[in-house]
Amino acid sequence: MPVNVYTTLTAPLATGTTIALGISGTAQIVGVYTNGSGTHGFLESGGTYTTLDDPSATNGTYAAGINGMGQIAGYYFNGTGEHGFLFSGGT
Repeated sequence: MPVNVYTTLTAPLATGTTIALGISGTAQIVGVYTNGSGTHGFLESGGTYTTLDDPSATNGTYAAGINGMGQIAGYYFNGTGEHGFLFSGGT
């Protein structure tokens, strides 16, 4: 019978939930975490966490998926509704 290994992910700035939502072929993980200032997207790569907050977001950023080129797709909320984003090449 195969042995399954589970790894707990906790974003360093999280004081609430950390949720993984996507993983690339190179084991980069994206998701969301919560703390006192709201909901934030994250990228975990090689043990390093990077917070992803869309500059237009006022009510949370969610990093939902990552492809083999490192492009991150997600969504955010602000006063006009829910919007999608593509984070690519550090911008």
